Amino acid sequence: MDLKNTDKESALILRVQQDDRDAFAALYYMHISKLKIFVQRTAKSPFLTEDIVHDTFVKIWEKRKDIDPNKSFKSFLFTVAKNNLLNLLKRAQYESNIITEISRFATIADHSTDQTIGFNESSAIVAEALEQLHGNVKEVFVLCRLQGLSYKQAAEILGITTSTVNKHMHKALKHVRDYITAKNLLVIILLSISRL
Repeated sequence: MDLKNTDKESALILRVQQDDRDAFAALYYMHISKLKIFVQRTAKSPFLTEDIVHDTFVKIWEKRKDIDPNKSFKSFLFTVAKNNLLNLLKRAQYESNIITEISRFATIADHSTDQTIGFNESSAIVAEALEQLHGNVKEVFVLCRLQGLSYKQAAEILGITTSTVNKHMHKALKHVRDYITAKNLLVIILLSISRL
């Protein structure tokens, strides 16, 4: 970008900081194409790219007062986009780990076709069970089962002993299993009653 464009961009940023939506639109159209290419390279999905680009510009608008008009707006924009993308990838990994846990613990007492609970319902049941965990028990479960840390790593992060981590994990797993069993039994009973 030459000096003339840099001055134009700085002037637009100053206007954006004064809540000028037309100036924001001008910045948007100056950078949208390159930002999409940048995000698409990692996201590998046009739909995901659109979401990340949209979220990036929303965040830019929210942080407009923090933009330094004397620094490269493109660098700031691409950093926000990269952080959005990394957060989304972390969240996707977290959700993938939850699904793995669901498939491990969401066993159903009666596997007949009529009484099998849908995967989405099982997911909701596990999510409910996890919401009921509190304090270090929940933190241990998240660190070890969902984020894949060892008991030793979790112990160091939480400032507790490995044996305490082990106890918390045992308690968390028992709670999740008991909760799923109780919920599934209730659903099976309700399904049976509905057929009477």
